[in-house]
Amino acid sequence: MIRVGLTYNKNHILHDYRLKGYHSPENPDRLFHILQYLREHKIFDNDQYDLFPAMPASREDILRVHTAEYIDSIKHYADEGGGFLGNDTYVTKDSYQVLLQAAGCAIEAGNVVVNNEFDHSFAMIRPPGHHSGVDSYGGFCLFNHAAVLARYLQRVRGLKKVAIVNIDAHASNGTHNIFYSDPTVLCLSVHQDPHTLYPHTGYVNQTGARPAFGYCINMEMPEESGNQEYAIVFDQIVLKMLDRFEPDIVIVECGFDSYYKESLTQLDLTTDGYFNIISSLAEKWNLCLLLEGGYHDDMGLLVEVLLSALVGKKYIEDDVDQITLLVSRHTSARSAFNDNLGRLKSVLGLYWDIDA
Repeated sequence: MIRVGLTYNKNHILHDYRLKGYHSPENPDRLFHILQYLREHKIFDNDQYDLFPAMPASREDILRVHTAEYIDSIKHYADEGGGFLGNDTYVTKDSYQVLLQAAGCAIEAGNVVVNNEFDHSFAMIRPPGHHSGVDSYGGFCLFNHAAVLARYLQRVRGLKKVAIVNIDAHASNGTHNIFYSDPTVLCLSVHQDPHTLYPHTGYVNQTGARPAFGYCINMEMPEESGNQEYAIVFDQIVLKMLDRFEPDIVIVECGFDSYYKESLTQLDLTTDGYFNIISSLAEKWNLCLLLEGGYHDDMGLLVEVLLSALVGKKYIEDDVDQITLLVSRHTSARSAFNDNLGRLKSVLGLYWDIDA
């Protein structure tokens, strides 16, 4: 029986810009709605899913990724009461402890899989992390949880090769910044065309630096790309690259803002699309899913969809007519997609045999 472990940082409620009188779409309601949905649908009554506790990460854990100066600056700003940092990112007086707890959940999500306690894991944590670089914040992100987990698995648990797959609508620029010249971590990001969306980087031709040319992979998805386009990318690029790389584990930066109901982005993934992405990965690799973006009302539904995908049980009907989505979109979407995919294959062909 396939089993999935879940955790969340219970102190996430203390990271809330509304405490200082301002609104942000990245607030505790995101995780509240997920947990409420899972409880109402009795997910934890299923023996295949179980919650596990997690301790906060240590400063040493964070130092494997971020500079001491950067960590100290975030802690100092929190100790001073917090405020708006800029670039859509904020800190409250308790954010530093929230960040340590979130990173600790990510680390334990890796531990329970490496220890064979669970086949897969899902850390439902906030704030997100994939825009945070070695010494930078942005897009709601402060510490890079996927990177902290990857380095922990390598330096503490002895794993040799880790893959990180981003399916958030926004490019995983922080994660790529951290591993841009590291051939032991394969980074794949499938995201909305950065010409049209923050962080305005993550282009096809950004593939890494010596000695890791070809190890940072970016696929620019045109606006209105949906299930069919994502299926093609995963079949022709992502799964093939993972096969070539042979990772010991796959970390998924799991953003739900590529969903067709997301108002902040312009992609058209549906429940079927998300299910097929995760099931294609879970069939071959042990996964650690980390919650990233997503700011709509169907967050809980999509978590249930992915939990079903992890255990290979599909029973959720898609809630949108695919024909309607296809008919309503501009005809240029598929043409632009094909162009971008062709460019990516040409670039990757310099470093990998992806046609075999």
